[in-house]
Amino acid sequence: MKHELTLLLKQRSMTLLLWLSLLLVSFSLLNGWQNIHHIQSQIQHAQQEEILRKQDFIQRFSHEGTLEAGEVGYYLFHNVYYQPGEWSFIALGNRLVVPYVQRIRLLGLQSQLYDGESHHPEYVMLGTFDYTFLLVFFAPLLCIALLHDLKASEQQAQRLLFLHSLVKAPGQFWLKRVLCRWLLVTLVFILPVLLFAWLHSLSWSPLLHVLTITALYTFLWSALCSAISLRRRALNANFNAMLLSSIWVMLCVVLPNLCQLWLHARYPLQDGSQLAMQHRQLVHGAWDLPKDETLQPFYALYPQWKDTPPVTGRFHWKWYYAFQHMGDVQLQAQVAARTRALQLRAEATTKMGWLPTVWAQSQLEAVACSDVRHLLVHRQQIAQFHTHLREAIYPFLFEERALNRKDLESMPVFGADDAGK
Repeated sequence: MKHELTLLLKQRSMTLLLWLSLLLVSFSLLNGWQNIHHIQSQIQHAQQEEILRKQDFIQRFSHEGTLEAGEVGYYLFHNVYYQPGEWSFIALGNRLVVPYVQRIRLLGLQSQLYDGESHHPEYVMLGTFDYTFLLVFFAPLLCIALLHDLKASEQQAQRLLFLHSLVKAPGQFWLKRVLCRWLLVTLVFILPVLLFAWLHSLSWSPLLHVLTITALYTFLWSALCSAISLRRRALNANFNAMLLSSIWVMLCVVLPNLCQLWLHARYPLQDGSQLAMQHRQLVHGAWDLPKDETLQPFYALYPQWKDTPPVTGRFHWKWYYAFQHMGDVQLQAQVAARTRALQLRAEATTKMGWLPTVWAQSQLEAVACSDVRHLLVHRQQIAQFHTHLREAIYPFLFEERALNRKDLESMPVFGADDAGK
């Protein structure tokens, strides 16, 4: 096996191909790392800015040392963060289309939740140049380049019969050749990851997971390529390359896209922007309704505020926040249906693991905390934070009590109890 590796590395074209592949893998890791570093720096900047903004709010809106609860709910913004995981640079996933910093206030949640979410179809279609993208799409091509002509090259050089006459076990001879090429492909992807993990002192458990996925994926493609190139009549290198390229197109492009189309048809999903638009329409419509039509359903949900001072006049903050929240309540069924559809899509994608490309991508996105399940957890954390925010301000709002500086400083902060990875 050592002799076979030496012969392979003596070929100038082989050496050039391996160095180019190492460069591409390193660049993909660097690109992912820079994207995640940018996200983290933006989050840190937003956290510092939020502290200054809240201090400025206290100074600008305080009247004789107190603050009106309605003004606090309307003018004071709270940041929520979609924190990347330690290994998120491996697979950026949805992190470039989901906002990593959002500003939430006491108004209806659904009209705020999907603001800033970028789903430009051409941008999403291009994908992201990260380690997962390169492994899923480029590793099979590298396997094809190294393994498509195992028998054919020997036949063209008039050495095939001579080789078979020299070796006692032809099967072991070809197995060593396949294993050498698989080892080279695997090392091309593993060595830069090991270097990155060592340079940045990353956790070893996710590293082992990434290395295992990489080795299994390259082994599967190496086995497939060797099965094609070592069959009895595999004596035409061009035909082998064409056949393997067709298999690559089917497994990496056609079948995953067909599965995606089937998922969209099987589990239709309402777009988040449509939910935000419907919420805004409900809120705008509530201005023209009698106040009792808003307050009675609200008090039915929150009877603890039913006996608070009545709403009088043309405008009252209690009425305003009540119909903001009732807009969320009216959309609960649609929000739950959307969440359920996303969960079903994620479960169906897991079941499609018989496709090696789908399996490798879903596994690496799970390691990177960039898959749908982590996004849903993040959305749930935002909803919990919004609930805590309402619970903190409602007593002052409905009992018509003013807030002082201490009350404002004790407001919930996203990340203290709600956030997580």
